[in-house]
Amino acid sequence: MSPEFYRLLHVIGVLMLFLGLGGVLAGTRDGGKTPPLYLALHGIGLLVMLIAGIGYAHKSGIGFPSWVIAKIGCWVLLAALPTLVKKGLLIRPAAIALVIAVGAAAVWLAQSKPF
Repeated sequence: MSPEFYRLLHVIGVLMLFLGLGGVLAGTRDGGKTPPLYLALHGIGLLVMLIAGIGYAHKSGIGFPSWVIAKIGCWVLLAALPTLVKKGLLIRPAAIALVIAVGAAAVWLAQSKPF
């Protein structure tokens, strides 16, 4: 498969992840359970992003420079966010701001490849 296929798959995973995070963070106000669709979108989006991102790095021959490692750090933080909110370690408004900031940082890292 071509690097462009992996890039497209990576972007699809990003869309799934952020749609899932939106649903998880919107959640329910009465302390009820989060609808399973959003949790599934979050998890599947994370998996698609990881596989496609590593596939893209391999097929395009860029390897794992520091900016790719930093993007993996962003991925880990986005993966852990619903748990941090559920355990009460992070309030929802702060989590929403963090999702936006981490997403923006990941895009910046991919576009500028600063290190």
